[in-house]
Parts: sequence; structure tokens; C-alpha cells
Amino acid sequence: MQIYYQFYWEKKDGENIKILRVFGESEEAVIPDTIEGYAVTETGDYCFAASAHLKTEYEHTVCIYDTEKKTWQKMPADSADWSMRLVELGGERLKKLTLPDTVHKIGNYAFYNCNALETLEIGKYLEEIGSDAFMNCKKFHFLMIRCDVFEGSGAKQILSRISADMEVTFAGKSRQTAVFYPEYYESYDEIAPAHIFGRSIEGEGFRARQCFKEGIPDLSQYDLIFPKACAEEKKSTLLHILSLRLRYPVSLTEEAKERYVKYLKEQESYMIPKLVEQKNMEMITFFCENGWITQGAVKAGLEQASRMEWAEGTAELLRLKSQYFTEPKKERYTFDELW
Repeated sequence: MQIYYQFYWEKKDGENIKILRVFGESEEAVIPDTIEGYAVTETGDYCFAASAHLKTEYEHTVCIYDTEKKTWQKMPADSADWSMRLVELGGERLKKLTLPDTVHKIGNYAFYNCNALETLEIGKYLEEIGSDAFMNCKKFHFLMIRCDVFEGSGAKQILSRISADMEVTFAGKSRQTAVFYPEYYESYDEIAPAHIFGRSIEGEGFRARQCFKEGIPDLSQYDLIFPKACAEEKKSTLLHILSLRLRYPVSLTEEAKERYVKYLKEQESYMIPKLVEQKNMEMITFFCENGWITQGAVKAGLEQASRMEWAEGTAELLRLKSQYFTEPKKERYTFDELW
């Protein structure tokens, strides 16, 4: 499929440009690495904000993106009636944005009031995040970085700007790893009469965001937050943390693994119905394959699927029950053997 885009941009120097505004046909946008032969290295201030006022003298280019071949082609602005199909991508319109590897800076308030933004995909060379770049992005909970988890990236910089739940996927060439960073709350209380303000932080999400060494996630340190999280976080948060760590066990020690599996087994009557509610059959199947849940948990999942009237999930749970929890055959007797 081919998608039309229009980009407003300005030159930074002889080789690089800054994106100022994007127009497109859908709620998802992909930014090219070059436009007019210039490398796209920045998104400008308020680039995807809910409102912006651009002067007409800025350069603008119309391009076609082939979603299957993932290639770009410049199109003359007057070659087709494309303008009626394009809308400004920002605010309530933009749900997913993919930035190229060439981008190393996101401008101030770049996503201000982007209430629809859910997912951002970036390369590993993003170094600078502008002031309040993600202010009021209430649905932004998924970050994908095209690099291995042990490569440096802009993950820590983005996480430091966002206190809400965030699932970060490191999509390297040889493997994929996902880590969940839960929400935390920060407040300041006045200590009278000195008028000194004390900082108060609630939630293990803050400590989880500190588990980096030189910009690289320290997953062994991250695993150490789980015991305290068990006492402070919601069960749904703990399920998210342990599911991803067990599913992607990079740097997962046997001790940490045992902690996660122990909690899963203790709370399986909650965990499995919750996964059914999320329609996450992949994770339930994974738990069954590893023998970490019981037949009773699958039964609880079946009850939840029935309440939801989810036929597909019910069929898959019945298959798992049959495959992994075969009931012992009852002995049969003949009348002759009873005499």
C-alpha cells in the first residue's frame, strides 16, 4: 500500500534538516531519513503539537511511502489531487510515529497535547529530548527502540520525562527484549514554618527508571525491585513486570526467575483471568509450556472467557487444558471381576 505524506521542514546546515510539521492520510506516520537529499536529524519545537502556526516560506515536500517495500519516493506537488486526503498529524489524530535512525533530537513541546499518541518508534541515536516534549500525552505507553537492549539509546532520556506506565521494546537485529517501567507519583510537601518543600515519590517505577549504566539498562538491578514492588504495586503491574521478564529473560538470574515464578504461582487465580481479560493468549500459552500454572488457573481463565463470551479464547484454553493437563483415566471394572 502507498501512503501520501507532506512534510514542512527547514535547513539546519548544508546537509541536515529539521521536520516542522507532518500531514498524512492515516493515524500512523513514518518519517523518512532523507528529504530532498538532506538528512532528517530533528523534529522541531511543537512539531506534532495539537496546534501550530507555520509561515508559508518554509520548504514543503510531498512523498509517497510504500508500506510493503518500506521505500520513499518524492512526488511533485501538482502531479495528483492528493491534498484533500491529507490531515495534520498531531493532537487527537496521531496514534503511532516512527522516526528514522538519523533523528538525534526531539524539540521542545514536540508532542504537546498529543492525546491520541500511543506508540513511538525510534532509532538508537536519539540523544536529546526537549523540554516537556511529551506533556499531556496521556495514552503514550509503548516505546520501541531499534537496537539491542545492551546498546546505548535514548531510552533513559525518554523514561525520565514520563512518569506513566511505559513498556519499552528493544528490537535488535538478533533478538527482541521488552521491559515494563510502571507508573510513579511525585509530590512536594511544605515543611512549616521554614517553608521548605520535601519531595515525596510513590511507586517502584521511579527506582526502575534508575536501573541504567551509561545509558544501557541494568536488568539485574531492575529485578531487585520486585520484592518491594510486591508490597506496594497493584497485581496488574506485577503481572506486567514478571510476564516480560520471564518471556524475555535477558540477564535473568535463577534467583530472580524463582521469585517471579513463585509469585505467579501464588497469584495464578488472578493472573490468568487477567490475561484472558487482556486477550493475551500468547502469555498464557507460554506459562503452560513451562509448567508454571495449574489446571485450576486454566479453569479460572475459562470462566473469565465465558463471561466475556470470547469464543476464540475459550477454544484455545480448552486446547491448553487438554494438552497440558490430562486427567488420569478412571479404572473400569466388569461385573465378572466384582464376584
